[in-house]
Parts: sequence; structure tokens; C-alpha cells
Amino acid sequence: MSSASVNAHADAGLRAVAKGAYANGIKLLTQALDTHNAPSWLMERSKAYVRVDRYADALDDAEKALHIALDRGNRDLMADAQLRRAIALYRMQKFADADVCAFWAYRLTEGAKARQDDGQRNMVDENGDYIPRLQEVKAEAEKKYAPKVGKDGLPEGIGRTERSRIESQRNQALTWRIQALTAMDKLPLGHDGRKIHLTEMYPNSSNLPTSNDTVQDAADEAVDPWEQVWTQYETEWHKHKLRHSFYQTDTGLTIDIFVKNLSPEQAVIESYPDAIKIIPAQGAAFGPPGGPIVIFLADRIDPQATKYTVKSMKIEVILKKETPRKWSGLRCRHADIVDNLTIANRAPHPTDFSQCIEALGLEKVSELQLPNYATDPSAWYATLLQKLRSKFSDRDRSTSQPKTEAHNSAQSDISRPRPTSDGVRLVPPGEKKSGGGPAYPTSSKNGPKNWDNMDLDDEDEDTSKEGDVNSFFQQIYKDSDDDTRRAMMKSFVESNGTALSTSWNDASSKTYKTQPPDGAEAKKWE
Repeated sequence: MSSASVNAHADAGLRAVAKGAYANGIKLLTQALDTHNAPSWLMERSKAYVRVDRYADALDDAEKALHIALDRGNRDLMADAQLRRAIALYRMQKFADADVCAFWAYRLTEGAKARQDDGQRNMVDENGDYIPRLQEVKAEAEKKYAPKVGKDGLPEGIGRTERSRIESQRNQALTWRIQALTAMDKLPLGHDGRKIHLTEMYPNSSNLPTSNDTVQDAADEAVDPWEQVWTQYETEWHKHKLRHSFYQTDTGLTIDIFVKNLSPEQAVIESYPDAIKIIPAQGAAFGPPGGPIVIFLADRIDPQATKYTVKSMKIEVILKKETPRKWSGLRCRHADIVDNLTIANRAPHPTDFSQCIEALGLEKVSELQLPNYATDPSAWYATLLQKLRSKFSDRDRSTSQPKTEAHNSAQSDISRPRPTSDGVRLVPPGEKKSGGGPAYPTSSKNGPKNWDNMDLDDEDEDTSKEGDVNSFFQQIYKDSDDDTRRAMMKSFVESNGTALSTSWNDASSKTYKTQPPDGAEAKKWE
């Protein structure tokens, strides 16, 4: 059978299973699998076998898929295959075995080493009955992870769209653990469903595909080795992601990295002209494993003016722009791939990842010399980020230039800016430069206009008053607390610059309309 014919049979089989035509799906997938052992096809046929009550065949397919996934070092496939294995064993009423396989799938989503022997299958009493109990698993689920366990005994949120694939796998593993242990608790002591029959985490029977089959299978499916790197990268990114936010004025930026319960000594920041490093210290751990958070900036800053404060819920970093103007964003192109930061839980897209790889001039995965992912995912991920960052620096960034250690405003009184009522250290007023604009909020995409540089027809016009107004609003904005600044920003932007409020109590619930001055008319942008 030609490759095209094999794929056609497989696609038709997958569609048949999805539509509930299980017998036809099994027939078509079997024809494809006779030529090509693809783990995804095996798992779909396993699912179909379960639906037609052929549980032994379902278990056999799940274990074949697991064997191939292990050879490839693909943790996602390993977790999926262990779940299919758990489901087949559950249908066979081998509830203790089902819980062990679901536990192994859960451990893989946690980043455990693929071959690590956790001793789970040896947790039996003197009569050989499996020890773990339902209430223990519920308590662990509630303690360690959302989703919480509902009154029905299942994790809340199952069936909804999950934030990521790894969370979906984890929730499925918890669900099947709870179902298996619930069923096992109803059995009398000594029942076969309470016994462990599994001898290996990864079975290696004569029915499994040969090594040649596996090599050919990998060669056929892994057309682009970067796809596997992306899959593994995405898994680790979700494990280590950190929420952040930022806002900017014409002269500076404020970045918030949301990390809880750090002391001021547990974060150090190094500042460069176009990048900053946020480094864990004194035993702290946050962000990517084994290294700092590195943010490659969209434009240049004055590293000498960088300040930061470690608070109970976040690290606040204040940057001064080298040239006063609005930036298109915080980071340079593709930099989000290497810093593990997210806004509104947005994750990098596969297209962004591939474009980043191309832009950095990488052609082969072997160029990165990555360690084995299945053995230690965290080490693999840390090495990947380190290598990609080095490519950024080699290309056109400046982290190889002399660094400047940022000033921690919580540890020194030298040149400390005036604090607000809540202790926030504000960006100090910068020196006035040609082309600069005011630092108060603006609704203009191009930043605030500098009226000082305009040519005035009336040379007798008194411009000093206008300058005083600019200075007045700058001072109000810079010296205000967070609520006042939010009120000023909201009222100014919503009204298109025709209103300015300093009361957040009023501004928070009010929608501001454009109110042009007498003799002027507000027009919509066309």
C-alpha cells in the first residue's frame, strides 16, 4: 500500500471513530496500521475497541502506542497512552491497575522522569490489596492543583475548554484515578479488582512493534524535527509561565512580574541598553528553571536609571527610555519565545516559534545540543532557552555589553524618588530633551505632541503659560497614587483628551464622551 493510500485509510478511520462508526473505523485503521505503526492511530483504534467492548485489544493497542512513545521520548504521547491504558484496564474491572496507569500519566504531566520508578505498583498491604484510597487522591487534587473536586467526586471544569493540553491531560488523569478508586472501594477485600497485575511501567512484549517498525514510523511521521521541539517547548512553557503586565509613558515603562512571597533580597536585576535580566537569588525560584528571566526590549533604555521594587505579590521594574517616544510594545520581535512571560494567559503560537527559529538562523535541532527531554524536561527546557537567548545576543542584542545592576528602591535612599501613599517608587522626572513629550497619558498613537517645538505665527504669544500647564499635569501624574493615575488615564483616553479626572471612585464607573471646546466639532476617524 502506498503512503498516500495508508494516510487516506487512516484519515477515513479517524473520521469514522469520531462519528461513532467504530466497526468501520477499526477496519480502516487496521488496514493503515498493517503498513505503518503510528501511535495516534493505535490510540484511536484503542478508543474504538473500548466502545465495542473489546477491552483486551484496546489495552494491547495502548501498550503498543506507549512503547513507540517511549522510544521517541515524546512525553505527551506517553501520557496519552498511559491514559488509554488506564481506561482499558478500568473497563476490564482491574481498578487498581487502572489507578496506577492514571497515576503514571499524571506524573508525566508533572514533569517526572519517564523511567523513574515511583513504586506506585508496590503500594499493597499484606494481603496484596492496593492501598491508595479515594479520599487521599481527592485531598491531593484539592491541595495541589485546580481544578477542585466537586460533590460528584470529579474535578470541576472537566468538559470545558482547558487552558492548555497539559492541563487537560492532568485533569483526565485525576478523573480516571477518582473513577477507578471509587469503583475499587465498592469491592470486597481480596477481590481481583484490588490486586496489581502490572509488572512494568512500559511493557515490552513480543506483540509490540519491532525497532525497525518504530524507526520507520518515526521517519514517516517526524517530517520536521522542529515540530517535536515545539511540542516539548509548549509543555514546559506552560509549567513555568509567569504573568506580567506593563504600561508606558512617553519617557518610561513600568513592568510588573507577578511573583508571590519574595523578600527584597530574593531578586536582582541587571540592566542593559536593550535588555533586562531578573535573577532569582538566595534560594528563590521563579520563571524558567535554572536561570534568569531575560526580557529583550523593543527599544533602548538608560540602564543607569533602572529601578525595581520587590513587593508581596510582584516585582515592579521601572525603566527610563533613552529617547522619549512611544514603543510598539515591550519586547522586540520573537523575544516572547525566550522569556516565559504571559499577558492574559496568552501562549506563544507554533508559527511564532518557527519564525523565531528561522530568524535566528537555526537549521537543525542538533545545532542546539539539547539534553534528552524524556530524562530531564527541566534541564532540556533550560538549555533550549539558554541557547536561543545566546542567538539573540549574537545577532543584534547587547547583553554582552557591560551590565548595570539596577537600583533596588527598597534597599537604598540614594536618589530615591518620592514615594506615593502606597509605597510605590515612581519614575523620576527625566531631563528635558529635544523632541521629548509630556509624560502624562495620551490617546494619540504617536504619543503626545511637543508644543514647544511648534512654529508659532504670533511671535508675541506667551508660551510660558502653556509650558506651566504641561509641567503642572506632569507633576500631578507622577506624584499621584495608582488610583489617581488610573482615573487620569481612563478619563483622558475615553474622552479623546477633552476631560481629565483624578478621582477613581468617579472614573471607574463612568464612561467619558468626547466634549470638544466651544466652536469645535468632534468627528469620527475615517
